Order: sequence, then structure tokens, then C-alpha cells
Amino acid sequence: MGWVNLSLVFLTALFVTGLLVRFAFRFGLVAVPGEHRQHTAPTPMVGGLGVFAGLALGVLCWSPADLGLLSCLAILCLVGMLDDRITLPSWLRLLVQGGVAYLMIKLTGVRLESLGFLVSTKYEVVLGPWSMPMTIFAVIGVINATNMSDGMDGLAGSLVIISLGVLLLLTKTDVTLIWIAIASVSGFLVLNLRIGRARAKVFMGDAGSTMIGLLLAYLLINASQQSAGFPPVVALWVLALPLIDAVSVLIVRPLRGRSPFDADRVHYHHLILDRGLSVNQTLILVVVVQTVCGGFGAWMFKTGVADNHILLVFLIMFILYLVALYQYTGRKA
Repeated sequence: MGWVNLSLVFLTALFVTGLLVRFAFRFGLVAVPGEHRQHTAPTPMVGGLGVFAGLALGVLCWSPADLGLLSCLAILCLVGMLDDRITLPSWLRLLVQGGVAYLMIKLTGVRLESLGFLVSTKYEVVLGPWSMPMTIFAVIGVINATNMSDGMDGLAGSLVIISLGVLLLLTKTDVTLIWIAIASVSGFLVLNLRIGRARAKVFMGDAGSTMIGLLLAYLLINASQQSAGFPPVVALWVLALPLIDAVSVLIVRPLRGRSPFDADRVHYHHLILDRGLSVNQTLILVVVVQTVCGGFGAWMFKTGVADNHILLVFLIMFILYLVALYQYTGRKA
């Protein structure tokens, strides 16, 4: 895919996002400052719609084989926009995400059929009849991990770009869709980053974060299930920070007597901000850490580290963070 085509996708996402900012207040697609939000002024939540516009142009013109996926992205984008407007209950969001994951499997044929050699180098974990439910579970997990990472200016978009960049290094098949996604998210980031301004001009919203989460899940599953692809366990490293943060928070909240879906300030970016770093400093730190994690996962795969060892290192890192978060929330309480 040439640079001219990518530029068109980028400009489409940027233009549509900027255009929709003018209508956000009229349609109620605005994030109002609150206790658990970083921003200090009402901010339009239409970035996800701009990203979808870029994706739609790219898929329709240069990747028509992905029209089934685009349909699924459209559904999540619309439901996410509704959630941004009226706040849907958690159970309904999960139900929709599960339904869209099922539809994605049926329309694209992409599913988790193997988890790789997690037990030993001689035994492959083949899912068989568990393929469908495990795929749906994985897709819902990635969607919500991506959604939870959208808590600070520039954060979710930057993490997505890093994950897509690592995917480019790992994927040996057609990467057109990955480039389309990078260009689309980059167009949104122009208005979301705090570069040359005191605050973001637009947020991604649930319409964008859930949609991008589905796209990441699709790309990771598709690439990891091909004979020339990477082991599924490497995907944990591609999404290291969002996954570790989401699972840790969902575990710690009930342990502290709260609903796992309650909003609070125990996500990693909140913890860093509370230490006195600015939004941009926090973003740089998080980007560096995620880049190192993704690069380390790719390096382990490229150098032939066994799947079970790649998983073991990830679990050690996760457990250390989980224990630290649990202790921190206890002191904070």
C-alpha cells in the first residue's frame, strides 16, 4: 500500500474527526469533567467516528477482503457511540461485544484454534470444540483492555500504534489492514495529543476504543493462527500494559470490596500521574515501557524462546504488578 493511499486514509480520519467536533455538543457526544477524569473542560467524544471513516475508506478501496470485519467494526462503533451518549449497562455492553465477536468469526473465519505449545515443546494446545468460546472470550478481553486504556490524552491511540507497529514486525503475510489502521489512528491522534495545546481537542470515546479493540483482536488472532505466524502467547506482550492493567484492576477491585466495573483511579496511568508527572511525561513513560514489552516479546519469539517460557516471564511480570497494586490500594484506603 503506497504512501499516497495511506495519506488519504490519514487525512480522512483527521478531517472527519475535526468536522464532527462541531456537531458533538449538539448530539450530546461530550465527555464532561468528573471525579475520575483527567480533563478540565467538556470535550467531544467523536474521535472513534473519525477513525472508522479512515478505516472504511481504506478497506473499501484497498482491502475489500476485510468487508466482513468492517461490518463488525461498524456495529461496535454505533453501539459505542450510543454508550457515549446515554451510558449503557455493563451487561449489555458485554452482550453486544460477545455477539459481535461471534459475528466476526462467522464472517471472517478467523478464530483461535491453537494456543501454541504452552505445556511443553512437544504438546500443542489445540482448542477443538472450545475454539469458538475461547475466541469470543479473547476478543471481549482485548476490547475491554483497550477501552480501559483510554483514560488520558493520547494514551489509547499511542498504545494502539505501538501494538500495530510490533505486529508489522511479526506478521509475514499481507499487512495492508495494519497500515490502514495505523494511518487512521494517527489522524485521530493529531487532535488527541497534547502537542502545542493545553488539552486534547477530542477524545476517542467508547465508539473508538471498543472498535479498535476488536480490530486488534482480529489482527492478533489472524496472524497467530497462520503457519508462518507467531505463537499466540506473543500477543500477550504485544498488548502487555493494557492487558496487565485491565486484569489487575478487575481482580483488585473485588478484593477491596468494590464492583469490578466501578470507575476509580487505580489504573497505571492514574498512579503515575499521582506521583506528580505531567500528562505528556506520563505518556512518554508508558509509551517507552509498552515499546520495550512489545519489543521483548518479539525478540523472544525471533530468538526461539519456547512458548511456555514466554508465558512464564509474562505471568511473573503480571503477578508482581498485581501484588504491588493490591498493596498500594490498601495503603491508599
